[in-house]
Amino acid sequence: MSESTSTLQNEAARRKAQLSALVDLTDDFSKFHQECAFLCDAFAAVAQEPECISEETSEGIRHMSYWLKYQAKEYYQRIDDLYQEAYSHNKQAEVLEKVQEKAQEEEAQENNENREDEQH
Repeated sequence: MSESTSTLQNEAARRKAQLSALVDLTDDFSKFHQECAFLCDAFAAVAQEPECISEETSEGIRHMSYWLKYQAKEYYQRIDDLYQEAYSHNKQAEVLEKVQEKAQEEEAQENNENREDEQH
C-alpha cells in the first residue's frame, strides 16, 4: 500500500472519528437542552410559590444549579477539544500542503534544468 493511500485512509478514519464525536456531542447536548428546559420551568414554578420552598426544595435547587454549571463546563470542554483537534489538524494540513507545493516546484525546476542540459 502506498504512503498516499495510507494517508488518505488515516484521514478518512480521523474524519469519521471526529464526526462520530460531533454526533455524540450533539445528541448529548440535545438531551441536556431538554433537561435545562424542564428545570427552568420547575424553577419558575417554585418561584411563583415562594412559600413552597422548603429546606429540601432549596437543597434540591442548589444541587441542580451545581449540576447545570458542571454540565455546561463539561460541554464547553468537549466542544473545545473538538475545536482544538480540528484546528491542529488544519494547521498540520497547511504545513504539509506547503511542503508538497515546494517539493513540486523544486521537481519542476529540476526537470526544466534537465531539459535545458539535454538541449545543449
